[in-house]
Amino acid sequence: MNRNIEVRGDYCPQNHYCPAIWACPQGAIKQTGYSAPEIDKNKCTGCGVCINFCPYGVFKR
Repeated sequence: MNRNIEVRGDYCPQNHYCPAIWACPQGAIKQTGYSAPEIDKNKCTGCGVCINFCPYGVFKR
């Protein structure tokens, strides 16, 4: 499985707390304020929950 999930910050509206933070079963997504979310590569297992969860397509492989 490809663990390299990337964040496309330009796809993120950056006007709310990212709900994918709570969807991630590994707790690998963090966010500072309303900025684009970030992936902790050490925690991410590449499960793809964030990819399927985000309606903006912020997360990709």
